[in-house]
Amino acid sequence: MLDMMTGPFWGIVAVALIAALVTLGCFVAMFWFIARPGETNPRHVKFDILRPDR
Repeated sequence: MLDMMTGPFWGIVAVALIAALVTLGCFVAMFWFIARPGETNPRHVKFDILRPDR
């Protein structure tokens, strides 16, 4: 009965690997956009969040 509820081992590994890569990519993008917002407007909300006195 347990074999009917699970998929093939390499299929499960592939899905877990894809999910881990997507999650890692999201974290990399998050830290990249925090460190280098790419905004040149000094009144942009990102500069309020990242101002030096915080």
